[in-house]
Amino acid sequence: MATYDQVINLAVRRSIFYPAAEIYANSPAGFYDYGPYGVSIRKKLEQLWRKTFVQAEGFLEIDGSIILTEQIFKASGHLENFNDPVTQCKKTGQFLRADKLLEDLGEQVNEGTPVEELTKLIRKHNLKSPAGGELSDVTKSSLMVQSIVGRGDMKTYMRPETCQSIFADWPRIAKTMRVKLPCGVSQIGKAYRNEISPRQTLMRQVEFIQAETEIFFDPKEIDAIERWDEIKNYEIKVQFQKTNEIKSITAGKLIADKKMSGKLIAYYLARTQQLFERVGIPKEAMRFRQVDDEERAFYAKEGWDFEVKTSIGWIELIANNYRTDYDLNQHAKISGQDMNFLREDGSKFIPHVWECSIGFDRTFYCLLEHAYREKENTPSLALPVSLVPLQAGIFPLLKNKPELVAKTKKVYELLKDCYEVQYDDAGSVGKRYARMDEIGVPVCITIDFDSLEKEDVTIRNRDTGEQKRIKISELKDVMFKLVTGTNFKQI
Repeated sequence: MATYDQVINLAVRRSIFYPAAEIYANSPAGFYDYGPYGVSIRKKLEQLWRKTFVQAEGFLEIDGSIILTEQIFKASGHLENFNDPVTQCKKTGQFLRADKLLEDLGEQVNEGTPVEELTKLIRKHNLKSPAGGELSDVTKSSLMVQSIVGRGDMKTYMRPETCQSIFADWPRIAKTMRVKLPCGVSQIGKAYRNEISPRQTLMRQVEFIQAETEIFFDPKEIDAIERWDEIKNYEIKVQFQKTNEIKSITAGKLIADKKMSGKLIAYYLARTQQLFERVGIPKEAMRFRQVDDEERAFYAKEGWDFEVKTSIGWIELIANNYRTDYDLNQHAKISGQDMNFLREDGSKFIPHVWECSIGFDRTFYCLLEHAYREKENTPSLALPVSLVPLQAGIFPLLKNKPELVAKTKKVYELLKDCYEVQYDDAGSVGKRYARMDEIGVPVCITIDFDSLEKEDVTIRNRDTGEQKRIKISELKDVMFKLVTGTNFKQI
C-alpha cells in the first residue's frame, strides 16, 4: 500500500491538489486548490456519482445557496450543537482539538464526551501541547463560519453541510416535481466548517466538497423497496457496535436478523458500496461501521459510517444516518411552513429521511492512495478508465525529426475532438511514459519511423507496459473500446 507522504508528494508535484494561495506565507490552513489534473479526475468522479447513484436511482438534484439565513441553522440545531472541544496552549496561545490529543494517547472519546470529562483526562495524563505548554480547561468552539451580507445587519452563515437546502426546498420540490415516495434529493457543492486545527490535507479542511442525498420516505413503507431483489443476496461489509470483527453479510440476512431498521437502509448501503467498488476501492478495504448511541449525531436514530482503510488508518468517507422526521419538523416549527406530505388515503404525515453524506475530498484522496503503484521506484496511478484525467498521450519518437512531428500532430488532430489526449515531445519517450503513468493515463501512442511507411502507431498499456501496433485508420475505434472498458489484451 502507498504511504500518505507518497500520495501527497505526487499530488503536489503533478498539480493534482496543493495548498491554496501558497505563495503567501500567512494563508490560513484548511484550504486546498485542485490543479488541472485534479479537477479532471474530481469532475469525472462527480459524474460517476451522479450517473451510478443519483440518476440510476431516479433521484432529483438541486444546487442550493452556500450562504443561508441564521434561522435555518437555528432549526437544524447547528447553532447550539455544532462545535468541537478545544483547549488552548498557555505558552503559545494555539487552540487544539482536545479529543484528538486524547485519542493520540489511546483514550476512547467521542462526540458526546462532556468537556468536563475531557479536562479530567487531560489532567490525568498531565498532557502538554506539542510546544510543551500547559493546556487550558476544555471548552466548546463553534464550527459555524459566519458571513457578512449587505451592511452586516443580517445574520447569515456559510453552510456547514449541503443538506439543509434540501430540507428547506422540500415543500416546493414535493409540489412542483409531483413527488412519489420514496424520493431522493441530491446535491453536491462546497461546505464550510471553522476547524480549529485542520490537518492531513484533504482529510480535515475548512472548505470542502460534500455530495449529499436525502431520501424522503413513509416510515410505514420502509420495507417497500421495488428493486430489493437486485441486492438482497449482495454482501455488505459491516462492523457492529462494540466489536472489531468485520463481516460480509447479505442485505437479506441483515434484514432477516433485524440488524437494520428496514429494507430501505440495507438497499442504499448496498448501492453505496457498489459505487465505491466502481471507483476502484477494493472490497477488503471497506466497511460500514455501526455508530453507537454515544457517538451518533443528536438527530440520528441509526447510523452506519462508511470507512475505507488507508495508510493512515480507517477514514470515514460517508455518514449514513436515519434522521427520522427531525429536520422537517424543526424547519416547520421555526419557519411556520407546512412540511406535511399527503398519502393516497388522504392522511398527512412528515416524511422520514435516510441520508447518504459523502465527503468528496476524502474520497478523492482514498481513490488516489488505492490507485497508487510503484514499479522500479517510478509511481503510477492505476485509475479506472472512467476517472483518468487524459485518455492518451501522443508522442513522436524523436522531436528533432520534422516528418515524425508532422505525422504525430496529424494523429493528435485526428483524436483530439473525440478524446482527451495530450501531445508531448519533451524528453525521452521513457520519461514521457513515466509522466503519463504518474497521472493515470491508460495508454500512450507513439509515432516512429515505421509509422511513416505502414500508417500505424505503437500503443502502450499503462499497467503492464505491453505494446501493440495499431493502424491509424483504426485508432478512433480502438480508443473507443479502451475508454469504454475493453481490456487492452482484447484490442
